[in-house]
Amino acid sequence: MADCPKCGKHIKVWQMSPYCKSCGVHLMFASFEEQFQKDRRLAEMSMANFRCLLVKLKSAYVSGKAQKLKIASVFLPLIALLIPFGSFSVNTPVYSSEISFNLIGLFMGPFLFNGLFGKLDALSLSPVFGEALASLKTLMLIFAVAAVCAVVILLSELICFIGNKKVQITTVIFSVIGIIATVASGIFASSMSSLARGEALNISVSFIFIVSALLFAVPLVNAVFCLKNPPVYKFREGDELRVEYRRKYNKGEIKLFDIPAPIYESEEDKRERQKLISEAYNMNEEEVTADV
Repeated sequence: MADCPKCGKHIKVWQMSPYCKSCGVHLMFASFEEQFQKDRRLAEMSMANFRCLLVKLKSAYVSGKAQKLKIASVFLPLIALLIPFGSFSVNTPVYSSEISFNLIGLFMGPFLFNGLFGKLDALSLSPVFGEALASLKTLMLIFAVAAVCAVVILLSELICFIGNKKVQITTVIFSVIGIIATVASGIFASSMSSLARGEALNISVSFIFIVSALLFAVPLVNAVFCLKNPPVYKFREGDELRVEYRRKYNKGEIKLFDIPAPIYESEEDKRERQKLISEAYNMNEEEVTADV
C-alpha cells in the first residue's frame, strides 16, 4: 500500500494502526515537521520578494522629483499626437472627405469612420488627386512612427521598476525618434500644401507641430534627469538576502534545506518573537531567551 516515510518499511494494507510497527513513528504526522520547515523557508522568501517589489514600485514613481514628474511626462507624447497641425479635404461629386492631421484624423477616421484608407489606392490613381493622396499615405507612415514612439515611451516608463538605466535609455532613444518623426510630419505636410487644387482639394498646415515636438522633448529631458538621479531603494533589513536565496533556489544552485531558518532575523524581530512566546506560555522573556 505504502512505505513508512521514516524507515521505509512497507505498510500492509490491513494495518489499521496509525503507527509504524517497525520504528513507531506516527504515519500521518511523520513528514509534518519537514513540510513545516519547507513552508517556513518558502513563505519567508516569498514575502521578502513581495516587499522588495513594493519598494521598487514606490521608489520608481515617487522617490524623487524626477520620478514624480515621470508619471505626467509619459502621457505628453500621446497628447502631442492628438493636436491637429493641419487638415486635408477632398470634395468631388462622387466622394468627399475631410481629415485632420493628428492621431484621430489620420488613423481612426480613415480606418473606422470615413473609409478613406480602403479607397486610397484607387483614389491615388486619379490624375487630379493622385499625387496628393500618395503623399498622404507617406504622411500617415511618418506619423505612425511617432505614434509607435509615444506608445513605447509610455509602456517602458510604466515598467521602469524593472531597471532604471535601461528604461531611461529606451525613453531617450524613442523620444529623439519621436521628435524627428513629428517635425518630419509637419514639414512633409507643409510640402503637400502646394498640391492643393482649389475647392476640390484643400490642404492647410500650421506650425503647431512644433508644440508636438516639444511635448516629445519633455520625457527626453526627464529621462536624462532620472539617469542622473536614480531612485533610492530602502529595503527592509534582511530582505535582500532572502531574495538572493530565493533566486539561487529557483535556479537550482542550492537546495531548500541548505537555506537557514529563519533566513534572517533582526534583533527587533527576535525580541518580538520572544515576546509572543512569553505571552502564549505565560513566561517572562528571560525564561524564553534561556529556552531558545
